[in-house]
Amino acid sequence: MNRDISRKLIAIVANKRLDGYTKNDFLNILSFKRALLPPDLIDKFIAGCVENKLLMEKDGKYVPNFSTDGVIVPLDFRVDANSLFSNAGEKPLVDRLLEAVSASGKLTKKEVIIRAKELLENMEFIDFENALLTVLSDNNIDIGEFVREKEETLIKN
Repeated sequence: MNRDISRKLIAIVANKRLDGYTKNDFLNILSFKRALLPPDLIDKFIAGCVENKLLMEKDGKYVPNFSTDGVIVPLDFRVDANSLFSNAGEKPLVDRLLEAVSASGKLTKKEVIIRAKELLENMEFIDFENALLTVLSDNNIDIGEFVREKEETLIKN
């Protein structure tokens, strides 16, 4: 399942700021209101999101497992089932970190890259992704989702 597209679809549904969303919320918004997914794929989409830990189920409702504030969804956003349910096309972590920075409005991408490179000059054992995470954290930008993803990647390897 393409996590980037899934995050955008979840962000579209989660723009109401509720404690959780039902299957009908996903169905109404993604199928009927926005016509992004056919109704028969909603169950498969939700199951895939739960499996990939993008959604958590609590008391029959689904809650995003990441901050939807940093997700940018273009006005002309469209989805096809093949790209949604394929594993290809995942944006690299660095790109998503830079998108989160620009979405926060606290720093520009250029400023973050400069600060991360300055940090790397003085450190031997961290990579660019960790430097970006540090700069985001120092500027009070939520990095919980990215840290969990990085931990999962490290555990798998």
